[in-house]
Amino acid sequence: MSDARDDSVGAAWGGIRANLGWFFVAAVVLWFAYATRGVLGPFLAGLVIAYLLDPVADRIEARGAPRWLATIIVLLLFFGTFVVLATAIAPVLFFEFEQLSRELPQMFAQLRPLAQRLLNLLGGFVEVDTLTGDIAARIGNWAASFAGSLLSGGLAVINVLAILIMMPVVAFYALRDFDALTARIDGWWPHRYAGTIRALLHQSDTALAGFLRGQSMVCLSLAVFYAVGWSLVGLDYGLVLGILAGVLGFVPYLGYVVSVSLALLVGFGQWGFEPLNLGLVLGVFFVGQVLESSVLTPNLVGNRIGIHPLWVLFAVFAGGELAGVIGVFLAVPVAAILGVIVRWLMEEYLKSPIYRSGPRSAETADPASAQ
Repeated sequence: MSDARDDSVGAAWGGIRANLGWFFVAAVVLWFAYATRGVLGPFLAGLVIAYLLDPVADRIEARGAPRWLATIIVLLLFFGTFVVLATAIAPVLFFEFEQLSRELPQMFAQLRPLAQRLLNLLGGFVEVDTLTGDIAARIGNWAASFAGSLLSGGLAVINVLAILIMMPVVAFYALRDFDALTARIDGWWPHRYAGTIRALLHQSDTALAGFLRGQSMVCLSLAVFYAVGWSLVGLDYGLVLGILAGVLGFVPYLGYVVSVSLALLVGFGQWGFEPLNLGLVLGVFFVGQVLESSVLTPNLVGNRIGIHPLWVLFAVFAGGELAGVIGVFLAVPVAAILGVIVRWLMEEYLKSPIYRSGPRSAETADPASAQ
């Protein structure tokens, strides 16, 4: 009897040591990823590009092309389009951005009397100079921190070269071997939980890939629409503001608020308080929102995320609190994956003895009787 008990205790202790060993391996991997985070950018960017372009390469491969040729065609189209667009609009974009950054302080100065009157109507609990000074200080600190991180160690040029050179190389190898890599990783899941892991990964892939690909097209369409629309109504820096609105479209709700606020600020600095001109700026924005909500998002994104708008807003602010600007842009994709996991946990909870055991109360047993 004691021998059997000793054998069971030894087996349990052996299992605990094995699990602790795997936890140690996972901790070392996480530490290594954190320690090398400064050089992971090009590799992660290349992997993301391969992940997004894999369906296109699969379609070309299905037509009879070898995988390496499909990879080259897809990447040439992707990077070629990017280079052509950047070459065409980069000079104008940089010029307008430089001019806008110079004139923004004057625009804020023109807006100061109106802002002070509004604050006085609200009770005058704060001076506009104090408020704008705090905002300017925060923006200045963020810009200095961002610039310092880019220039730290004198590796700015090396980092740019690494991104420009390594990212296409990583994207090529990752896209060429994407199916083989995913198949190999799929064979690593423990047999007992392989079905559950694969189901969760499939749902996460549907939500994440659908959102990223669809939202990219939505943002690109809105960037073109706002740039053309605001330029046609005569708004200065319409190209910069339109592209900024498209980029910020990745941040739900908050991005559009920032975009239209900045456009109205530029319009106020250009025309003053002119209801017609400012109304045209708002009109372009509202038409773009109607186009986005009724045509672009339903057809390109759909309801793949499955997250309530309140949780989306919470994810955006939480991402900004945890990881700054990068966290804001990554908030919705991460929330989409977490949403899949949380929904699975709730399904498991509703099937577990914790939820199903014990007698049900009269209210939960018959909701109609409680009414």
